[in-house]
Amino acid sequence: MIKIGAIVLFISLLFSFDEINAQDNTINWITKKLLKNESQVNTQSIESSIGSPNIVNTIELDDLINQNTILPFYYWSWSNANDLSKKIKDTSISTSPILKNLLVPFLFFLTSCSFIDYQEKPLNINEVHQKNKQSNFNDSDFIAYLEKNNFDKANIPFKSWGIDELLIAHKYFNPELKTADLELKYIESNEKIASLRPLSSLGAKYERGDVGDPSENFFKFDYTFTYETANKRLIRYELAFNETQLALLDKELIHWKLRGNLIESLTQYINNQNLIQILKNKIRLQQSIVFMVQKRLNFGLVSKIDLSREKIKFNSIKKELMKHQNLQLNITKNMATLVGFSLEQFNLLAIDIKKTKEKLTSSLTEYFANIDQTKMHSTALLNRIDLRQKLAHYAIAEANLKLEIAKQYPDMTFTPAYIYDFGYNVWGLGIQTLLKTPERNKAYINRATIFRELEASKVENFELEVNNQVEELSLSIQKNKEHELAVKQSLVSKNILINQLQERFDQGQIDRMELEKEMFALLDIDLELNRANNASIQLGLVAEGVLQDQIFPTSIYYGP
Repeated sequence: MIKIGAIVLFISLLFSFDEINAQDNTINWITKKLLKNESQVNTQSIESSIGSPNIVNTIELDDLINQNTILPFYYWSWSNANDLSKKIKDTSISTSPILKNLLVPFLFFLTSCSFIDYQEKPLNINEVHQKNKQSNFNDSDFIAYLEKNNFDKANIPFKSWGIDELLIAHKYFNPELKTADLELKYIESNEKIASLRPLSSLGAKYERGDVGDPSENFFKFDYTFTYETANKRLIRYELAFNETQLALLDKELIHWKLRGNLIESLTQYINNQNLIQILKNKIRLQQSIVFMVQKRLNFGLVSKIDLSREKIKFNSIKKELMKHQNLQLNITKNMATLVGFSLEQFNLLAIDIKKTKEKLTSSLTEYFANIDQTKMHSTALLNRIDLRQKLAHYAIAEANLKLEIAKQYPDMTFTPAYIYDFGYNVWGLGIQTLLKTPERNKAYINRATIFRELEASKVENFELEVNNQVEELSLSIQKNKEHELAVKQSLVSKNILINQLQERFDQGQIDRMELEKEMFALLDIDLELNRANNASIQLGLVAEGVLQDQIFPTSIYYGP
């Protein structure tokens, strides 16, 4: 048995030295053949600024550092080449396979110690419900989270809901964000799987003849392992790595969209609350008018038709008020859901409308005053997460093409064995490979090449779409400035008219009912001003979506 183990280990050691390593800096014979073949296959890259015009079939660690600007993957992301090289070093790809191959025959008998037992984890819907109800802004873990993120200590614990309070609570409690984090971890786990070597096998066989002599015994021990050519394992890792980057961008886009939804709900709440206040003022004035018409009817100065007309107007305003009050409840419920709170918990704090509105308006005015169309173009191209997603898809297509080219070179399966054959010691070595047909290889490579061109075309089309969105946004900003100026002038005229009406009333030129009817009509200017303010904020939200830049500043950072 000692002889058998020694033979197996010796043969394993013999074939382990040719393993392609991620950190090899020399061009080996496989790489030379790969690059030679590349020139023969129709795999010409499209002329694009997106990536390298040549297919890089092997990736050296020096390439990752020195050619960061032409890498077909991750160069467009937030990390640099050093971060990437460290990440690759941390995987098993750069680990020498020698010791692993030496120990495999013995580790086979020890693997049972590392088996993972199944642990049942039933999902109780009642527990889920109770967990959701327990979301609390006074929770000790949440307080620690606020302190860790340098939240204003003067506002810990929360005293009211503002934009900062809403966003940081949303980032901590929102269940959809937690789901996105788990999805990213799930996809990221594929990197480890992609870096694994093919499975090896260990076999044993015993036979005995019917003579009964010990020499009639037959023993066989073999060990089978696969040698991967053309850096397939490293290319698989590159593919998995790019898929992780795509998942990361998916997660960031979810964060960004939910942030926008929350701010939009907050602005709707503020706008609707202003409408409610204006409608209450209208009801107060109209109620006074109805009262005065009733008194005049008692003296025979007006008809019942006049009274009915004013009552109808009063009831109409009252219905409008009830509609907006119900809408406010729905908006509040939506904000509570986005934050991750029950409506009951959310309503324990009031929304600071005045402070929040001032912050939103001032930040919006400042941002639009300091940006031009050229700057918006560059901001959008640098920040758009969905554009980066297109680039990630291109990187995946590039890696798939590399893998198809590498598959032209068959892997080798080796089977060293020891045989005791009826008193004779026999050593054997089996070699096996899968035969590849050129037609099949070319078909798969051609498909992967077309797919890469398709993804590049999507990037170019989307970049044009982003440019058009920026130009449209620039025109909308200019029109909004003009509209805001007109509304502000109307407000000035309204204040002048109010003073004039009050003077006429004080001088007895008009009576109380005429005064209040004029004041009632002037409330329409308040409605127009509220619509203009809301339109400006909504335009700010559109601009955040187009540029993916934080126009409304908060202490919580989102985006790349």
